[in-house]
Amino acid sequence: MSTYEPGDPTEIRSVAQLKEYFEPASPVRGRMGIEWEQLPIDPSSRLVPFDGEAGVESLLASIAHRNDPILEKGRITALRLRTGGMVALEPGAQVEIATPPLDQLDTLQRFLAGTSRELDQIARHKGFRLAPWGMAPYDGVEGVPDVPKARYRLLRAHLEKAGPRGRRMMKLTASTQVSIDYENEADMRRKVAAALALLPHLVAFTANSPVALGRRSRWLTQRPWIWRGTDPARCGLPSFLFSSDLGYGQCAQYGLSRPLLMLVREGRYVAGDGRTFREWWRNPGKWGPLTLEDWHMHWSTLFPDIRPRGYLEIRAMDSVPLPFVMASAALVKGLLAPPALYGDWEGSGPALKAPAVRKALLEAARQGPRWRPVSRPSPMELMPLLLSVAAQGLASLGEGDAWLSPLRDLAERGACLADIWNRDGTGVWRGPETPDLQF
Repeated sequence: MSTYEPGDPTEIRSVAQLKEYFEPASPVRGRMGIEWEQLPIDPSSRLVPFDGEAGVESLLASIAHRNDPILEKGRITALRLRTGGMVALEPGAQVEIATPPLDQLDTLQRFLAGTSRELDQIARHKGFRLAPWGMAPYDGVEGVPDVPKARYRLLRAHLEKAGPRGRRMMKLTASTQVSIDYENEADMRRKVAAALALLPHLVAFTANSPVALGRRSRWLTQRPWIWRGTDPARCGLPSFLFSSDLGYGQCAQYGLSRPLLMLVREGRYVAGDGRTFREWWRNPGKWGPLTLEDWHMHWSTLFPDIRPRGYLEIRAMDSVPLPFVMASAALVKGLLAPPALYGDWEGSGPALKAPAVRKALLEAARQGPRWRPVSRPSPMELMPLLLSVAAQGLASLGEGDAWLSPLRDLAERGACLADIWNRDGTGVWRGPETPDLQF
């Protein structure tokens, strides 16, 4: 979620205040949130722009009267839904549906299904549709103009200097992000360790972006590779996540050591100057003392694949069709929420050392479930165990395990979603969009 809203103006006077950002607020075991992005795609599988009578802004405008539109210089860039949650636009006009935090998987599914169905029906009336794919298969980074947001202008200027693939990330990709509550510092540490072990295997089966510029690439999911070339100072899997005594203090120190990208002063975005948040805090100059709002915004511009924010975000998956969104959420919930089950499977995952997990993530992105680690079980060998343990975890939380069925089917086939991509009768690349997948 990237829409600016004013925050806490309290001046930062101590690191203790920064650590409080990672304290959970009234956590609920198993409570989750999902951010599901989809690509606005025309009949030729090319991106639809923000502007125009049949553009993505017009899609949001069609339901703005029933919700609370968020405007920037008179343009609709997001909607605060009256049923809870939000719809927001990424820089390439990717449409993101963000749920409120919810306790039950069926409630999450109903929210996503209802919101997506309404948006997609309107989009199809305008001549395009919302596609749950991880990357636009034809467009280049300047194929459509950026959504006109001041934040995105600053982000563009920064990423053009920070790495070779930042613009691809901004303009062409779409993701599935799953968040889950943690209960305290020890539970955060346990969940981060579990998520690190799970991540390459989850990415292997949900890979869904094999085509770029009209050709199959060497990647089944390009997402991990693109993020590694976006900004090394704020992306990937930072070393602090692998600390055996990970706590709120390490999270705060990581944030303090990262370059500050932007501030908001009097409603206007101000660009950073290359200094870290710590350096700005010590010497803010004419922009006045830094505030907790600045700290919260700073963390929204840090993009590790696993991000603690008072709850835990898992951010490395492509956009996938809704049944696989829910299967991924169920897998995360079943494995991470029950505190007693992690030891039942983590010993079979990749070694929890930063270089090994980073390498595993890229191998999973390249080979999907056919990736074969040298001394560890492959995704095809490990996924049945993960699904079995997740089913136990879901049962302990009062959830059924039918949510896992789409991943079970992929595991039985030894396949991932990228395997389904093909050209239609007109030669146009298309990825999976419905539950009725044809291998």
